[in-house]
Amino acid sequence: MKKEVSGYKLVLGYLGIFLMFIGLILLVPLLVLFGYRSSEYMMDNNMSILSQAECFFIPGLASIVVGFLLFLLIMNKQKAKLQDMEDIILTILIWLLAIVLSAVPFMMTGKFNFTQAIFETTSGYTTTGLSVVDVSKCPHIFLFFRSFMQFIGGVGLVLILTSAISDRSGMGIYMLEGHNDRLLPNLIKSARLIFAIYFLYVFLGIILYCCLGMSFFDALCTSMSALSTAGFSTQAKSIAAYDSIGIEAVTVILMLLGSTNFVIHYFLLRGKFKNAFKHYEFAVLAGMLLILYPIIVATIGMQYNSAALGFRYGTFEFVSFMTTSGFEAYFGPNGTGYIELPPAALFAFIILMCIGGQAGSTSGAMKQSRVGMFFLYIYWSIAKLGKNSKVITTHYIYKYGEKEKVDQNEIKNSVSFICLYLVILLIGTMVICLCGYPLDESLFEFASSLGTVGSSVGITSYSANPVVLWTEVIGMFLGRLELMVIFAFFAKLNHIHIRRQLKTKNQ
Repeated sequence: MKKEVSGYKLVLGYLGIFLMFIGLILLVPLLVLFGYRSSEYMMDNNMSILSQAECFFIPGLASIVVGFLLFLLIMNKQKAKLQDMEDIILTILIWLLAIVLSAVPFMMTGKFNFTQAIFETTSGYTTTGLSVVDVSKCPHIFLFFRSFMQFIGGVGLVLILTSAISDRSGMGIYMLEGHNDRLLPNLIKSARLIFAIYFLYVFLGIILYCCLGMSFFDALCTSMSALSTAGFSTQAKSIAAYDSIGIEAVTVILMLLGSTNFVIHYFLLRGKFKNAFKHYEFAVLAGMLLILYPIIVATIGMQYNSAALGFRYGTFEFVSFMTTSGFEAYFGPNGTGYIELPPAALFAFIILMCIGGQAGSTSGAMKQSRVGMFFLYIYWSIAKLGKNSKVITTHYIYKYGEKEKVDQNEIKNSVSFICLYLVILLIGTMVICLCGYPLDESLFEFASSLGTVGSSVGITSYSANPVVLWTEVIGMFLGRLELMVIFAFFAKLNHIHIRRQLKTKNQ
């Protein structure tokens, strides 16, 4: 019988698997050099093709070697089930290692310091899209790497590890990353099905973009970023650079697909439309369409004195913010972007950034599922005021076409998450305000970070205050990894500390 591995050796062994995967992620961009060897998009004239290759090959190879050595701890051995603390630690370490190791290529260029490099990779893996890179002077290999990080981050770093480990160990960390999209009874098969759906949409996006006049390289990068509800672009003016209604329409479709729960994709592909659309999260989307969409369309239309342009750009921006994508088609009549818009439009955008897309999708923020549960809780609480307090009422909602009883714990978790989210939003906004920025701009910028949106009013830049960048890094990390995971980690550490104190006292 094989010896069972558990504890820290098991965690390190799984980290070894992931380090090898990160190494492969760093090596994949090298393929770009075979197609783009010209000096176009160079950071400077002294950065040769060999220098670009070294930026990825050295850290990539090192990651694979170290990962293999750690993998030897669990190779050909029986693996125990990860315990509560172990799966949380593994989840956090996976994200931190991916961010730090992927920052090395940026630092090796000599153009980015540690803060700027960490900011860019955090923005990439969290599918945010805020950037400190001047894409007009950036090599193709780095442009591809930015979008590739968002592609990997969108499908989920943990999902990738899940597909390589057992169901009993994978389920815990899979749920910790905010997934509720277990499509098939077998978790590994679910992960691989999600990957298949993801790749299919990216492939179709590339074809459509190319048919509409995009270069293959731009189509590949944009398709990966749009489906990831991310926002990194190969163009300084984002989607607006193409000035194409067709390209905007394809981007809207990809962003909507990315912000839709993968369970719904599964039902749609199987032709089960009732299960797909009879779902309570669509009520939240309907509410945003009725209240926020007209405000955005009207205000943008007034900026251009054109109802047609208001509808065109308003629709795109509504979807971009609601899906937490951050792509831009609107830059304003004067070319200064969102700062031109009146407060009503900015406020509508902030609300969209805070709500986000559906649970189990690539989008960030609070998610429509929690917001829907929050408002239902308020409605039920008000309705209960006129009833006998001793009467116990059972509440039901429609999930994927089925009428289900509402779990009280689900309500409590949704309310707690939203309250915690808003507290962090206020703290982050205050920190940016203390750096000298106006309240409205600070709120917009941090809401964009915490919601993993990526839109900016100009605060985030290459020369931005490091305090602002680190504040946004923390916001992006918390927004993508699910707030409760981080706080559950500290809560369990405190619980272990108290338990040890009691044990010492009893002895």
